Amino acid sequence: MFAGSTEQSATKDCPTCQRRRIKCDRGLPGCRKCSKRGLECPGYGLQLKWVEGVASRGNLRGRAVPSLDVPVTTSGMFSTEHNNVASDINALNVYNCHRQVHSSLPQPYQFLPNLCLSPDRPLYISQLLRWFNERVAHRLAWVPHQSAWRQMVLPMAERSETVLYSILAIAAHDLASEYPPNELGHRTFQDISRSYQDKSLALLARELNRLSSLSSACTLEASTTSAYTLASVIILCNNEFMKPQGAGWRVHLSAARQIILAAGYQPYQHNELACIQEFLLLEFYETSVWADLTNFEDHEMILKTPPASTENAVFTDFILVIDQITRLERLKFRSESIGHHCSYDVMQDILPQIASARDGMMRLSESIHFASEADRRGFELVVWMYYHATLIYSHQALSPDPEASSYQVKESRDEIIRYVQSLSENRDSMFAQDLIWPLFLAGTELRGDIAGQKVIREAFANVMRISRSLDRARVLSFVETWWNDPGTYTSWIDMARKQSQLSQCDFLII
Repeated sequence: MFAGSTEQSATKDCPTCQRRRIKCDRGLPGCRKCSKRGLECPGYGLQLKWVEGVASRGNLRGRAVPSLDVPVTTSGMFSTEHNNVASDINALNVYNCHRQVHSSLPQPYQFLPNLCLSPDRPLYISQLLRWFNERVAHRLAWVPHQSAWRQMVLPMAERSETVLYSILAIAAHDLASEYPPNELGHRTFQDISRSYQDKSLALLARELNRLSSLSSACTLEASTTSAYTLASVIILCNNEFMKPQGAGWRVHLSAARQIILAAGYQPYQHNELACIQEFLLLEFYETSVWADLTNFEDHEMILKTPPASTENAVFTDFILVIDQITRLERLKFRSESIGHHCSYDVMQDILPQIASARDGMMRLSESIHFASEADRRGFELVVWMYYHATLIYSHQALSPDPEASSYQVKESRDEIIRYVQSLSENRDSMFAQDLIWPLFLAGTELRGDIAGQKVIREAFANVMRISRSLDRARVLSFVETWWNDPGTYTSWIDMARKQSQLSQCDFLII
């Protein structure tokens, strides 16, 4: 805009200028910079597009977006679905009783009455919410005593059916994993999970339509609606993590990125809402960092702002450094591909940051309320494992002379294996969900070491037994492929980069 002009302008840049990382003139109804370059300006409202099908089955199978032509009925939704699901649950209860009499296998879940967020909802809703609260929330958190999933996200189910159905979908999916794949319990909860996922996706269509009309106004209603929508997508993203051989989580992660970009996310002064927003942005950031480890497309790394708050940020100090290492590796690769070699050794900046992350985490351990000193000691072991794993990654990605740093890398590898064995003797079940990163990095340095490979395999199996398989079978498979590589690749990063070009590298190291 020219100085002194009285012409109205938008309050934020258009998505096209944001994506191209140029200053937008914010002209109305569309920016002139887009027009001059022959681009169609999408305007300043919420612009969302799911780039591929978000549902693999059910009524929404193959849809590119939770499209607005999906019929959404909210009134009476529980009464219309109650008979079918209640019938499935009753059949499962009978099956469980029979199974308990005729089998020595432990019962995965007893359907006992529990508090329900709303008294007019069916009992099984309460039971699924209970499972999320007691089991799923634990596996989504870095440490068992983190309460954000329970105290922030779970209460949102009372105010938003979209969040409620997302939570029910992931709770039912997790419950299905308690049963062998060929048993009635597994099929029943898988069907329930798919049903609620489809309902959540359908409601997201209405939610996104509502956001479009609210996104230009910085109001409590707009911020609340945006938070509900982002929470639902992040929960669905976590639900996709639980599906082996699937990459649906990338779709939901991309959707969350677009919601954040379109909403602008200026912190609202409403204290409770601000805390929820900060937690959701932190979850998005951390997941994006892990996703970028096996993603080599530069455009996917544009929007990933580090969190402004350290609330609920347990391992974030390490994740910030991992993010920086990944970005520097991508820059290093691009420079070398055009024949330009930087003489500056970035390791001299990275190594102190890794040590600082370790020290910060050790200080944090003093402020976390652990149930016992054994739990605190277990947490500190995990911190040391992250320290050595991030050291290994920095040398693999950035060292100008890998041979010169091989001693430090092997030393860190051996320390991780020692800590894994020590942790398994103490409280490995408390922190199993945190171990994939150090196990993966130690594993990449064990070619030809049969004894070390056995430790990594057993540790992976233990993590998957305690904390679900997620994408971890494919992570281990990648490491095993690397162990058996005859010399085709210079590093596991080189192997991942070349496999990604063939769409053969699409797993998440968490």
